[in-house]
Amino acid sequence: MASPRRTSGSADLTPEERDLGMDAEITRRDFVNAVAMGAGAGLLGAAAPGLAHAVPLGGRAQAAHHPWNGPGGVGDYARANGNTWDVATAGHGIRDNLFTKRIATAPATGELYDTVIVGGGFTGAMAAWRLLKDTGRKASCLILENNQMMGGEAKRNEFLVRGHRLMGPQGSNQMAAFPTGPLRELQDDVGMPREYEFGALPAGRKRMEFPLDNYLYQLWGDNFENHGYFFDGPRPQWVRNPFGRGLEGVPWAADPRRDLLRGRREIQEPPTGDAAARLKWLDTMSYDAYLTKERKLDPGVARFLDPILATAIGPTCNVGSAMLGEPIFRSLASADFRLPPNGETSGLKIFSFPGGNDGLFRLILKWINPDAIEGAPDFAAVHNGRIRFEALDRPGIPCRMRAGATVVHVAHDPERRTEPAVVTYVKDGRLASVRARTVVWAAAAWSGQHAVARLPEPYRAAMRAFPRAPMMIVNVALDNWRPFYELGFTAASWRGGFGFTANLRAPMHVGSYRPPLDPDLPTVLTFYVPFPERGADAVEQGKAARTKLYGTPYRAFEEQIRRQLTRMLSGAGFDPRRDIAGIVTNRWGHAYNVAGPGFFHSRDGKPTPSDVLRQPLGQVTFAHSELSGHQSAPYALEEGVRAARQVLAML
Repeated sequence: MASPRRTSGSADLTPEERDLGMDAEITRRDFVNAVAMGAGAGLLGAAAPGLAHAVPLGGRAQAAHHPWNGPGGVGDYARANGNTWDVATAGHGIRDNLFTKRIATAPATGELYDTVIVGGGFTGAMAAWRLLKDTGRKASCLILENNQMMGGEAKRNEFLVRGHRLMGPQGSNQMAAFPTGPLRELQDDVGMPREYEFGALPAGRKRMEFPLDNYLYQLWGDNFENHGYFFDGPRPQWVRNPFGRGLEGVPWAADPRRDLLRGRREIQEPPTGDAAARLKWLDTMSYDAYLTKERKLDPGVARFLDPILATAIGPTCNVGSAMLGEPIFRSLASADFRLPPNGETSGLKIFSFPGGNDGLFRLILKWINPDAIEGAPDFAAVHNGRIRFEALDRPGIPCRMRAGATVVHVAHDPERRTEPAVVTYVKDGRLASVRARTVVWAAAAWSGQHAVARLPEPYRAAMRAFPRAPMMIVNVALDNWRPFYELGFTAASWRGGFGFTANLRAPMHVGSYRPPLDPDLPTVLTFYVPFPERGADAVEQGKAARTKLYGTPYRAFEEQIRRQLTRMLSGAGFDPRRDIAGIVTNRWGHAYNVAGPGFFHSRDGKPTPSDVLRQPLGQVTFAHSELSGHQSAPYALEEGVRAARQVLAML
């Protein structure tokens, strides 16, 4: 069953917009002038674009959506695609003190917990896992999460296209089945397998290599024959595997082209010192300075790497610490380096679950609350089962989870712990408060500095040292991917236009979830879209980038995506009206902490901001992967476990 045609606005479209499919079968009521975040009335008062001819799992036509959020896909995650309008406005309400006068009169729920965890992403969930495990599930805890779904950025988008259920990541992506260590302990506890099955092309199709995730091919695994670079211009062209072929045929100037190759093949050692001294030396400069001044590379190299670095860890080269950037790209330093995108690196198979790291997060969710997801506690059942929302916040269970609850204030006494802290949150527009013997602040510092009361100046100053960069992840449900097949590409990169890269993955098969891998059948194409705004400093870059992310309605992003795909693929028979089955955008306004020079090593003998925040303040302990300078599941586990053990010491 297809969605109805757009209900208004079609008559105003240009012929080019019709060619792009902006009036294709889709539910929409267009709106105008809703360009900036401040245009709240215009945005909130209009309906939004729908899902083309992708339909919900129940088979009914997709309803209209909020014009800023856009459609959220189908299934359990349909109302939680990134930072939705409600999440963004509630967060900005904390910053702008919109709740201050009402906090004192917020009604108390009467609940008292050993621990309230603020933030239901990986760090918060991993803290709950450690807390419950170490107390034999005796400790009582409540997780408060601002999104409508637990998981932070580890969530999925789902589509149903021509009867095929398809998934893509909303954000957090790339996983490995670690053989040993703390993450392996967690993975074993929650039932994460060590081996996986991936789909393959049917017999008779030409051989193609497919990345197993959406990151590896951008960094170390970019050298394979099915990776194409698109160069736009009066005569658009594709270049196959340019780095594997010495940049032959690439229309770049000689100097940056030479230095891009030289930068990949040479290793620049520090003047003196061991490995620790090398890292400290790298942390004294930006990655841009390291490339241009220490390695004497053309400035075009850093600009080429800007979107890659921004997608991997957040900053552009001119504000990110070289201690982060250089190790990421150091692995490329070999004249004959080639890593096919089969995920094998350093003895680990790196891959993506169908919906990104939600595959692991759902297992943690099931471990914390066995009734949270229907079915048995095995991987296939947990991955494919329905979330029982009614069971997440059920009284009497060891760990309750309250979604759609944005914490706006934490009242506590940093000097004494005689009285429980009072945690006030807003849910469905109404304030409420609970009491907690301890609090784990597993949310980002940008909101903590406004919400946690009585912060001493060292803590407040430390929280200001975590500037944030945004990111948007787009999943495009394709009715077919025949144009990619004809071109011979499974991953595409470019500069200019919308985003800078997108790829098709070899689909993981999990139980009954077995999406096809055939060019004439549906699939998901995933874009990771940074907003690399070079500027004076990381704070200003973040603001400029968020202005673009937050100031653009869904419809404008949809048109940009359609134009980009049409420009790249029309020569291979791509028709955006026919071939695009749905588009879901996931906006993450504060996706990454930007770790600049000096983030990791103190220059004046004083504690780093991370060192400050790792020390409990009264009943509150701070835990977020940003403290590590690089958001990832292993660092989230490290910070969450440390916070849980600090809480246990307090209790």
